[in-house]
Amino acid sequence: MRVLKFGGKSLETIEKCTNICKFIKSIYKNEKQLIIVVSAMGNTTDKLLNLAMDFGYDKIKNKLTLSARRELSNLLSIGEMQSASLISTMLLSMGVPAKSINARDIEIRTFGDYLNGKISYINKTKINEFLSNEIVAVVTGFQGINNNNEITTLGRGGSDTTAVALASIYDTKAEIYSDYNGVFSGDPKNDKYKKFNNINYDSINSMANSGAKVLESRAIEIAKKFDTEIISKSSSSPNKNGTIISNIEDDIISINLTDNLSKITVIFSNNEKFETVFKTVIKCLKNYKIYNINYNCSKIEILINSNDKQIILRTLSKKLKLLK
Repeated sequence: MRVLKFGGKSLETIEKCTNICKFIKSIYKNEKQLIIVVSAMGNTTDKLLNLAMDFGYDKIKNKLTLSARRELSNLLSIGEMQSASLISTMLLSMGVPAKSINARDIEIRTFGDYLNGKISYINKTKINEFLSNEIVAVVTGFQGINNNNEITTLGRGGSDTTAVALASIYDTKAEIYSDYNGVFSGDPKNDKYKKFNNINYDSINSMANSGAKVLESRAIEIAKKFDTEIISKSSSSPNKNGTIISNIEDDIISINLTDNLSKITVIFSNNEKFETVFKTVIKCLKNYKIYNINYNCSKIEILINSNDKQIILRTLSKKLKLLK
C-alpha cells in the first residue's frame, strides 16, 4: 500500500487537481490500497483566517480563550474537507472508487491546544474498511479530534504530520508531493542550490527549524521515532526521483554561501530552558535570512547575513534578557 500527500499549492487549480487525479488513477491500476492525504487548496487557510479577522478575530487574537480557539479550529479545518470531497469527486468521475474521510471518521486523537494539537492515537478500522474494498481513502490532513470529540488542528504544515503518522502506523513510506522535486540546500527557485538525493532526519529537521520551507518539523520527529521513510517529490513531475529522507548516518549538508556571513552563538547554562530559548531565537529571526543553524542542549549557532548582524544581536539581547 502507499500513502501520498498533496500540498495546497499542488491543488490550487482544477488543472493541477486533474493531473494529480490522473496520476493517482495510474497508480490504482496496479496498487489498489491507497491513502491520499490532502491539504486545503491554494491559500484557502489564509482566506479563512482573514475571514475570521473580519468577524472579530483581530480583537481577540492576543488573548484567545478556549472557546475562541475552538471556533477558529473548526473554521480552519473546512479547507481540508473541501479538498478531500472535491478530489474524491474527481477520482470517481475518472472511474476510480474513492471516498473522503475526515479526522472524526478515522478517529485521529490529539492532545494539547485546539490550534496546535499533537497526535496521540489513530484508529485504523475505518481506513482498513476502505482498503479491503479497494476504495481510495482521501483523508483530510491537518485535522484531529480531542477527547471531547471536538475538531482540533495540527498547526501550519499539519498535513505533513497526518501523512507521516498514517504511513508510520501502516509501516510504509510517506510520499510528500509539493511544487519542488525534493529538498534543496537553498531556495529551489535558484539554480545554484543543489538537490539532495538523500538526507537524514536530523539534518532536515535543522533546516525546518531554521525557517526553510521543507517539511513540518513534527512530521520529521514522527518519522524519526518510527523510522518511517519520507520521499519528497514534485506533484507536477511525480514520476521523477525526489529526495529520500531516512536515518542514513553519513549525510552531510553543504550550504552554498554567496553573501558575507556572520555567525551568532547563543550559549546558556540552564538546559531546562532550551526549548523556550530556541523558540525565542527562531521568532526573532523570522524576518531574516538564515543560512544555517546548529544547536544542542546548551548552544545555538546561527549563520546570517553580516548586514543583519547588529540589529539581530540587539533584538536577541533584548528578548533573551526577559527570559532570565
